[in-house]
Amino acid sequence: MKRSIFLLSMFGASILYAQEKDSIQNEDHIHLQEVSITEKLPITVEKLSEKFLQKKNLGQDVPTLLNSATSVSITSDAGTGIGYSSIKIRGLNEQSINVTLNGISLNDGESQGVFWVNMPDMVSSASSMIIQRGVGTSSNGMASFGASINIDSQNPSPIPFAEANVSFGSFNTQKYTVQAGTGKILNNKLSIDGRFSKINSDGYINRSWSDLISYNFSALYEVNSKTKFRFQNMFGREQTYQAWNGIDGETLKNNRRYNTGGEIQNEDGEVVGFYKNHTDNYTQNHYYLSWLQDFGSNWKSNLTVHYRKGKGYYESYKNNRNLSRYKLDFLSSDKRNLINREYLDNDFYGFNLDVENQKLNDFKVFFGLSGNEYDGDHYGNVLWVKDTDWNNKDFKYYNNRAVKKQLAAYAKLLYSIGRFELFGDLQYRYVSYEARYLKNGENDQEDFRPFSDKFNFVNPKAGVNYKINSNNVFYASYGISQREPLRVDYSGITRNDEKPKSEFLQDYELGYKKSGRFSMSANLYYMDYRNQLVPTGELNDVGTPIRKNSKTYRRGIELDASYAILPERLNVFGNLTLSQNRNKDYSEGSWDNDGNYSVKKYGTTKIALSPDVISSFGFEVYPTKNLLLNFTNKYIGEQYLSNTEPADGKLSSFLVSDLLIRYSPNWLNLKKLEFSLLVNNLFDVQYESNGYYSGGGYYFPQAGINVLGGISVRL
Repeated sequence: MKRSIFLLSMFGASILYAQEKDSIQNEDHIHLQEVSITEKLPITVEKLSEKFLQKKNLGQDVPTLLNSATSVSITSDAGTGIGYSSIKIRGLNEQSINVTLNGISLNDGESQGVFWVNMPDMVSSASSMIIQRGVGTSSNGMASFGASINIDSQNPSPIPFAEANVSFGSFNTQKYTVQAGTGKILNNKLSIDGRFSKINSDGYINRSWSDLISYNFSALYEVNSKTKFRFQNMFGREQTYQAWNGIDGETLKNNRRYNTGGEIQNEDGEVVGFYKNHTDNYTQNHYYLSWLQDFGSNWKSNLTVHYRKGKGYYESYKNNRNLSRYKLDFLSSDKRNLINREYLDNDFYGFNLDVENQKLNDFKVFFGLSGNEYDGDHYGNVLWVKDTDWNNKDFKYYNNRAVKKQLAAYAKLLYSIGRFELFGDLQYRYVSYEARYLKNGENDQEDFRPFSDKFNFVNPKAGVNYKINSNNVFYASYGISQREPLRVDYSGITRNDEKPKSEFLQDYELGYKKSGRFSMSANLYYMDYRNQLVPTGELNDVGTPIRKNSKTYRRGIELDASYAILPERLNVFGNLTLSQNRNKDYSEGSWDNDGNYSVKKYGTTKIALSPDVISSFGFEVYPTKNLLLNFTNKYIGEQYLSNTEPADGKLSSFLVSDLLIRYSPNWLNLKKLEFSLLVNNLFDVQYESNGYYSGGGYYFPQAGINVLGGISVRL
């Protein structure tokens, strides 16, 4: 069976998955042309158009909508792609992926991850996404340590419109979206768009429900053809039931939908119920104000100031907990069941300045400068303690603050000489990161210790294009990227008093791109890491992977292609990644019962949660002009849950198929009327997409066959 799946994947790779090259609706985008030229640079890049993104947009998160892109693998805590979901590219998760919205970083200042659940239905306001694999080209935000995802939001429509989208599906999933735009008003100078979305789902895993709300407001004011201002406010609010514990192998066999989160246990450790408010609650509000200026002589600039406010908490039921951890050891017992909250209250603000000239003789030049600060307060309190009269909800059993300041600058140059294009890119990045206790906030039993670090990173990149003609290009590139540790990495130093080191990457890419009716790309890559912080396989108590420094490499070949057998009627597509992801000399330390620390060496091992084979393939057909059938398959090879390659900690390979049917009749002179039916996991495969290792394997099962149906109307 596995051999058949692998051969099928190889076949899929011979026919690509090149995404549609649709033009963006509004050409007067607030971004500079640097965004559009990214596809033409000597880097490994893939563009996902608005049409592609909206095709399956029936309520699932961004990672699920990007699942068919090259070298991408995804997972979902709830098993449905709604709620907490994440994406990996080349085996690297969001902590190594630089994600930006209109050039502004979406990565969290401390975890460096992206929490898509905080931005539900963001795709409904996106015009395109560009995925750069490898180091790519310098951009704002954190360092790209494996890939970049650059998201462009839609500009306000130049013509008035109103649109409604409604979706329903399995697990009581519901999505409601309404959008409207004024078109150009005030002497054609101002245009305003707004969107409101609400998404609910019970989830596949027991009690993994999601209650999500978001809105997006954008306004474009065109003073004249040279000067434009754009304002955007993007808001998201999420409440989800915690489902990040996973289940062990035995439970997986007997009850794969079981969720240990919220268990209420009696004195004998027996589960007697579940706490209904064992939830994650978070609100995030983004504000962007941009000034786009054309100075003449092809010099253009874009200055954006931004502010993001985030605040929320985990509310959790804890069984048989040591009260000393919560500074409550003055109560009558050492251990009690209790309910606590862990808060995060943060602000992120700064500016980005980009300047370009793409017609400076044979040169195209780009400059950028950005500065930002992240201030994050972390604190916790206890709401209830069993069999006590505790009611001091304002008492903080831990209280600390982190401040992270960044300053970055880059310069890029593209020079054309004959059939060659030479590309150079130099980035400087300064990071100051400090975390300390606040007044009375010390707690030596919490997973936190004060720390302070500063970094100066210089990241050069270079590449060359060789154009056989406009449709056939060979390219090669080399780049360096360096990155600071995360908060969770500093938390681990209490185990062996070894401070985490900053990471260093050298990335080599060699590729070929062909466009046309038959489109394809192929590239070889070698990513050589020094002190990469790799997941050990363990998680902390809020589901974050624990990591340690290791010398590693990732190397492979990526193929993708598509062929329009019958233009505008039948298209076949596929992509394939074959890779090796290895620790060069892996070791792990441990403490024995006598307090002695020892190190065990494992030598060359596979990096945890990094599949060697990733593939997507299928076909798209229009039986009639208004009817679309899209059949897409996704194959992921086996993965170890730990760098020690444990026999009892492995994710099996899987092949999952999705079918999309979309009908767009021309009724009632509507601008758009669409009926969609999406059947996920068509053949009801039982599989697990993620896991961790803690004395044995723990797994995150995904849903079997499930459906989503939707109606979209635009006036």
